[in-house]
Amino acid sequence: MKNFDPIWNDIYNRGEQLNKYPYTSIVSFIFSKVKPIKKDGSKTEVLEIGCGAGNNLWFAAREGFAVTGLDASEVCLDFARKRFADEGLQGKFDLGDFTNLPYSDEQFDIAFERSALNQTPKSAARKAVAEILRVLKPGAMFYAEISSNRGTVKGTKNSDGCLINVEGPYSGYGQVCFYSREEIEKLFDGLLKIKSLDHTETSTQLPSPNEVLAHWSVLAIK
Repeated sequence: MKNFDPIWNDIYNRGEQLNKYPYTSIVSFIFSKVKPIKKDGSKTEVLEIGCGAGNNLWFAAREGFAVTGLDASEVCLDFARKRFADEGLQGKFDLGDFTNLPYSDEQFDIAFERSALNQTPKSAARKAVAEILRVLKPGAMFYAEISSNRGTVKGTKNSDGCLINVEGPYSGYGQVCFYSREEIEKLFDGLLKIKSLDHTETSTQLPSPNEVLAHWSVLAIK
């Protein structure tokens, strides 16, 4: 299995999932944990894994954070770079693999991802968490939103825990991994310490058939 499903280049090329505004959960996480300027006068360094169109980092840059995003799709990175340039915002966007981050040890003050780790095989996600551990400063926090197996899950499971040929609410997004609570704990075990773990489910009532989207919200610390 590839760590990055190239279907995402097709999705972005069609102009889909090029989100403009940040997700509320990401805004709440960042503002509840850090301030844009540290006590020594330097900017807080923020890293997003699987940054997509840069919508989450867009808000952070506007608030004065030093932002860095990494994604495996050059298409979405070009979109993010152009948007930042057009608006006069500073940000660094890198093409790369989650399992081999092109950053120095203990470089970032805070990091997050939203539905990126569950788009890569489970063995690769474990390596990605190890890399996040490496690039975070001591005591820094990491927030993740990872798809749950308690939702509507239909597809063919491959050898590394992902579903392919996915049907239902997650169809059209290539390989997707769904996690149980035990798998979430195993993903972080021995690497980052989980401080809180929440589970969210949304049930669609109309149109039929009824389907459930579910994810884990993980707050972890180095």
